[in-house]
Amino acid sequence: MARVDPALDARIARLPTVRAVVRAELDSRAARVQAVVDSHVRTGRLRASLRVETNATDSTVSLSHPEILAINYGHTAANGRFAEGIHAIEAGQ
Repeated sequence: MARVDPALDARIARLPTVRAVVRAELDSRAARVQAVVDSHVRTGRLRASLRVETNATDSTVSLSHPEILAINYGHTAANGRFAEGIHAIEAGQ
């Protein structure tokens, strides 16, 4: 009977070719998010909160601005009108 190494996924994730493909995908997604963020600059705080992180087997693009939900999905402005969100998170999918 065949046996599968329980750590096979971790071994595959650490292969240089797999890491290169993951990094290329991360760079593509990060560029799309960055493009959306750059087209909606008011104070620069959102742009400054953008982080691209890579570890041994995973990669993440994140925005840590305290108002990211309102900025991304939209909100009601002080004048009562709805301000459409920029949808930067969706651009990275």
